[in-house]
Amino acid sequence: MRYQGRITDWNDERGFGFITPNGGGERVFVHVSAFGKGQRRPVGNEIVTYELVADPRKGNRAAGVRYRDARPVRGRRQSTGLASQLVYVAVVAGLGYYAWQQFNQKTGFREHFRDSASAAQNDSAPAYQCQGKTRCNQMRSCDEAMFYLVNCPGVKMDGDSDGIPCEGQWCGH
Repeated sequence: MRYQGRITDWNDERGFGFITPNGGGERVFVHVSAFGKGQRRPVGNEIVTYELVADPRKGNRAAGVRYRDARPVRGRRQSTGLASQLVYVAVVAGLGYYAWQQFNQKTGFREHFRDSASAAQNDSAPAYQCQGKTRCNQMRSCDEAMFYLVNCPGVKMDGDSDGIPCEGQWCGH
């Protein structure tokens, strides 16, 4: 059964006080832990509803205390949570956009050389052939390095795995 009363004494430093029941009667002990999550801390003189719990050592105490107006206060914790969620979404969206741009840029770069390599293969005399070259110092141009990266196995010309070979020697920006 729920009762209604007013918090008549509250010691915020110690986190407890007393509720005087409406209609009179003996005061009821109330601890801050009796207030549910999302409720503000009492300051005193608020009207509350509560349940009585028998404590064999201390008598009756209030439990499940709710303010009569039952309006949860939007505290700093909730607004900070929303703000941090918005920041998180913005960061994830930004990283996704950056990755998409990088992927398109690198894919476009590779597609250019893949197209030129296939065009060279379609000619009667191909411009390049896989001849066992695996390193940048064996290449003579960025086109040749890209041809080897795209078409030949076992090459070691793209150390950062970004799809652009020999960046320090031939294909640097």
